[in-house]
Amino acid sequence: MSHPILPLAERRRLREKQIKKHQLANLLTHWFNVAMWLMLLPTGIAIISSPRLALSPAIMQEMFRNLFGGTANLIRFHYSVGLFWIFVLAFNVLIGFRKYFIPFSRERLLLTRDDIDWLKIKPMQMLGLMKDKPLPPQDAYNAGQKLYMYAVILGTLGIMVSGVVMTFHTVFPPALIQWAQPVHWVSVGAVVAGLIIHVYMGAVFPEEKEAFFSMFSGKVSAWYARAHHEKWYWEKVREELEWEEKVTVEVEAEARAHEAAAPGAD
Repeated sequence: MSHPILPLAERRRLREKQIKKHQLANLLTHWFNVAMWLMLLPTGIAIISSPRLALSPAIMQEMFRNLFGGTANLIRFHYSVGLFWIFVLAFNVLIGFRKYFIPFSRERLLLTRDDIDWLKIKPMQMLGLMKDKPLPPQDAYNAGQKLYMYAVILGTLGIMVSGVVMTFHTVFPPALIQWAQPVHWVSVGAVVAGLIIHVYMGAVFPEEKEAFFSMFSGKVSAWYARAHHEKWYWEKVREELEWEEKVTVEVEAEARAHEAAAPGAD
């Protein structure tokens, strides 16, 4: 991606300045999900024993069954972790639904016209085409990240609902259980497909390395923000200027009040 032509001193300043992008709650939720998926995905694959599916080598299935002392324990571990994952995520969403989830969805997740144009141009640039066409300015999350969030939200709902149905299969009708299994697999597949791209873009793709490390620190440089999330960058600049102006007004008002209250003041 081409960066704006700026004086060297300004570029250094932007590279050194850090902007908060992720709150602590976002980071904890992200790494909690990572931990859950590292336990759920391999055990879930190992549970599927049909050789026609060939989702995992037989040695992996045998290893997990031996590790957990049999298929029954493996299944029990899988749905226990899954229910814990569902409880924590549902609790977080319900607690902060009105205060955090709705405002975040409205301000950060909805696709704009710039996002649609970005989706038309960015894939072509990744294929080596349309290199000279500038990308539309993006918000805190670009259009590709927003689409991935849609897949994750829908896929997670599918996994949770179908998982609950399969776990408590004795209280649900057989027809619903039959539908729950393919829904579970398709939902997991959709999230994993997006996850592969997500990990590649964040951890391997050179331009997005800073986004990967922001999931540890919660911050990105102003240079990265301006180059990749221009809309959000200028929004943060406006917020900073408004804060500075407010502080200046308050300090000046306090100074005038102090002068007026000083002994000998007219």
